[in-house]
Amino acid sequence: MEFDWQKSPKRTHIEIIEGMFDPKGAKILDIGCGAGHIARALTKMGAEVIGVDPNQNQLKRARTAEAIRNETYLEGSAQDLPLYNQSMDIILFFNSFHHIPSYAFATAIEESHRVLRPGGKLFFAEPIADGPQFELGRLVNDETEIRALAYKNILAVPEKGFKEIMEFIYVTENRHKNFESYKTNSISINPARAAIFKKNNTEIRKKFNKFSENKHGFYTFKNPIRGNLFTRL
Repeated sequence: MEFDWQKSPKRTHIEIIEGMFDPKGAKILDIGCGAGHIARALTKMGAEVIGVDPNQNQLKRARTAEAIRNETYLEGSAQDLPLYNQSMDIILFFNSFHHIPSYAFATAIEESHRVLRPGGKLFFAEPIADGPQFELGRLVNDETEIRALAYKNILAVPEKGFKEIMEFIYVTENRHKNFESYKTNSISINPARAAIFKKNNTEIRKKFNKFSENKHGFYTFKNPIRGNLFTRL
């Protein structure tokens, strides 16, 4: 899709979900759940949510946060989901599909097909390689190529037993209290980044200040997202 992300609407991930699904009573799988922010929000809306993530540090954050109701967090990968066949109504990849090893993209889609019930929905929200958040993040981890490859595999999803419903662009805003909180969060996702920050801390801090907007006491970065929604056949 050709796009001008600066003309795209600003939305939160939760607003996007609400516009596509009725979470109440749905069994939802959040793949790459991280610290569980989306899982808890969906649980609050009445969904039965399972978050899966291979990162033990992120899972620890998810599990130690105050539970909303009955959200569950499991260690596992998108290419080997610890769930039964046709057990979920909705599967979500929020900023996580491109983090799967590229050789496993196809397997991850096949696993989603296995776990989803017929008629279930599969949604990808993937960051586009453009915008302030990308320009900041590329100093730590330049994802230009892997994001392009992930999108290529998303376009091939209909070949694996799905029907495309829609594709669209929206803009989220990532907020950080200060540079140190951004740095801490980034390293918690991937501890290997500590060495990158140590070597390039001054340059990264400069970019942090350059690309951020100060809103309500937070350093805010616009982050264009491409959404792709499919239904399982």
